[in-house]
Amino acid sequence: MKWINRLYIIFVGILLSMTTGFGVAAFYPEPRYPTYPVSKVAPIPEYCYSTPEAQKSVKCQEWTEEDKRVREKEQREYDEKMATFENVNAGYTRTAVFLGVAVGAIFAIAGISMIKKSRLLTNGLMLGAVLTAVLTRLLIKLASFGSNVEGTEGVNTLSLFEFGFLVFATLAVIFVGSKNLRDE
Repeated sequence: MKWINRLYIIFVGILLSMTTGFGVAAFYPEPRYPTYPVSKVAPIPEYCYSTPEAQKSVKCQEWTEEDKRVREKEQREYDEKMATFENVNAGYTRTAVFLGVAVGAIFAIAGISMIKKSRLLTNGLMLGAVLTAVLTRLLIKLASFGSNVEGTEGVNTLSLFEFGFLVFATLAVIFVGSKNLRDE
């Protein structure tokens, strides 16, 4: 029975940390990477590359210069969007880590307050507190895979469903474990 208790502690800790990661991802979505621009310039005709004389023709030179100018402009705009994204992402990471540490502290306080009732549940809550505080940003990244692939921001229904399912599963595991498993 001792191995079941240890497995229960680990499972509760993992469930609590995953629920926190999915909850933060559901209600506080990650910023999205900017998309690299698709060039709006018509491609340079092939005959401009066929011979050195064709490359030096006035029309081919104009097309090449126009293509170069537009691509440089698009690259500058993309670089500006990336710099903005990096600033927003740094703030997001700081806030997400803070939320993870705060929720981990709540789990730790809940675990300490239940120490006389169930040492088994206390250990699960304490493991959940440590995992949540340490792994929140990674868990948010995992929870965000595939969400908002079209680039929309905000809460989406699937994220809420996943979070709700994890809350239900966590509460069910804690309830069943506290009723059926005994401290040793």
